[in-house]
Amino acid sequence: MAGGEFTSKDFRTWHATVLAAVGLAVSAGAASESARRRAIARVCREVADYLGNTPAVARASYIDPRVINRYQEGKTIAPALGGLGKEREFGDLATAGHAERAVLRLLSAGPAARK
Repeated sequence: MAGGEFTSKDFRTWHATVLAAVGLAVSAGAASESARRRAIARVCREVADYLGNTPAVARASYIDPRVINRYQEGKTIAPALGGLGKEREFGDLATAGHAERAVLRLLSAGPAARK
C-alpha cells in the first residue's frame, strides 16, 4: 500500500526517477563534460522509451531534476547497484526496494536544485 493520495503520474514520475538514477549510476565514470551530457541524453531516451514519451517530456515532467544535478556533481547511487535484485520476489522489478531507498538517500542528501 502506498499509504497516501497518489496519482498514476506520481508513480510514473517516481519510477522514471529511479530508472534515471540507475542509468546514470552506470555512467558514473564519465570523465568529461561532453561524456556526462551524452550519458544524460542516453538516460533520458531510455526513460522516455519506457514511458512512451519523448526524451524532452521525460526529462521535464518525469525525471526528478535533482538526480541529474547530483550526477553532474559526481553523486550517484552506484554504490547501491550491487544490491539490485537481491530483495526481489518473482515478478518484482529489480529497481524496487534497494534502488528506491538509494534514490531517496540521494535526493535527501541536500540541495541540488539547479536545473
